[in-house]
Amino acid sequence: MSSFEFGYAQADITPVRGIPLAGYFNPRPNKGAFDRLAVKAAVFRTGEKVAAIVSYDVCLLNPAFLREIDRKLAEKGSPLAYNTLYCATHTHTGPYTSMLFDAYPDAEYMAELECKTLHVLEQAFASLAPAELYAAETECSTLAFHRRFVMKNGRTLTNPGKLNPEIDHAEGGIDPQIILMEIRQDERPVLLIANISNHTDTIGGDIVSADWPGRMEKAIQQSVGYDLPVMTIIAPQGNINHFNVNTPDPQSGYAEACRIGKAYAAVILSSLYQLKKVDECSLDIRTSEFEAPYLQLTDEEYAEAKKTYEENKDAFMAEGRDFTSEDIARGVPFVKKFFAEMAIGCRENPIKEKRIERQIMISFGKEIAVVSLPAEPFVELGYAIREASPFPMTVLAALGMGEIGYVGLPHHYGNGGYETSPSRDLADRSVGETIIKGAVELLRK
Repeated sequence: MSSFEFGYAQADITPVRGIPLAGYFNPRPNKGAFDRLAVKAAVFRTGEKVAAIVSYDVCLLNPAFLREIDRKLAEKGSPLAYNTLYCATHTHTGPYTSMLFDAYPDAEYMAELECKTLHVLEQAFASLAPAELYAAETECSTLAFHRRFVMKNGRTLTNPGKLNPEIDHAEGGIDPQIILMEIRQDERPVLLIANISNHTDTIGGDIVSADWPGRMEKAIQQSVGYDLPVMTIIAPQGNINHFNVNTPDPQSGYAEACRIGKAYAAVILSSLYQLKKVDECSLDIRTSEFEAPYLQLTDEEYAEAKKTYEENKDAFMAEGRDFTSEDIARGVPFVKKFFAEMAIGCRENPIKEKRIERQIMISFGKEIAVVSLPAEPFVELGYAIREASPFPMTVLAALGMGEIGYVGLPHHYGNGGYETSPSRDLADRSVGETIIKGAVELLRK
């Protein structure tokens, strides 16, 4: 049995003042930072096999950007080329790293991000040394909530507002499971990985922040007494967020990110005693590709979008106004026009190129595996993958290796909810099942 080795490095990727923040419908030039963003690289080796996980404190990752990193790693002869799982924490107060709602990333920032990614991977690889892997499972059901609701009129609405009397029931549930992986070297924890299902959008505004994962890391570090790196891998959360509609209390802002981060830290810290050593953690790395076709608009949907656009064509966005998903629930006219235009684009200006996405699976012996999902998958995709996985613990890396956008199952489409509202780049209704199939095949090979 080959020895297990580990190396780690990270770099600051906080943008300079003025670079716009991604996550909403309009770019927001940043006015400084609450806290710093990071790119974190964890490299693993057993025998001849090497794999890595890279986490970015950004909203989304462009597959073309990731392919370029892999290409440059291959040019250098690095064994990490095409054996690295890249994922985003999905903070909505980080810079654009992919086109979103017709806004583009800053070219200079992206060039710097590429250099820093390559550098931390090289540093982590150079730092490989004998290590031990520990793992555990815990739960938290008080910080995440389903955000799509079936209203009394039968339609589905995302973020319908607190104490809304028109709510009939939540469309689905949450995933309370938290999977923990801890790496130890010289009898000391040197990395903690936490797989958590919750949306990373608690702050808003125009100040840079890593959101609650950043605050969770700081709280854990304060408790253990040193700067233990904590890597948050976001589990499926496309239809999950932190809003509890059954309370009147406001839940937006930096204080909310701090509250959630500290609460998750408390759950994790109280569960560390459950960590058990993974005695056999030989690496296996598998990859696959699939086509993710774009949604085709029906004639009925097209006619409805044209009607909505005409009714709201004179609406405009007030200067300095940030539109969020809650504005959709309130029926803000500009947002209605915005989504109507996106739907019309499906028919009048469809994307004709094939979209090929990549999935990767990294397993540690027969106990634990990490598999990527290149989207903001609904929580139901996670249920299906974990149920079919042969591994006792399956870490689900949503927003990993790509940026398809929201992906649910066929029954989630056509009844409302902004996640499944038609747009040119929205994935077809069948893609959720394709992602499940691809992940399960990788896990079962």
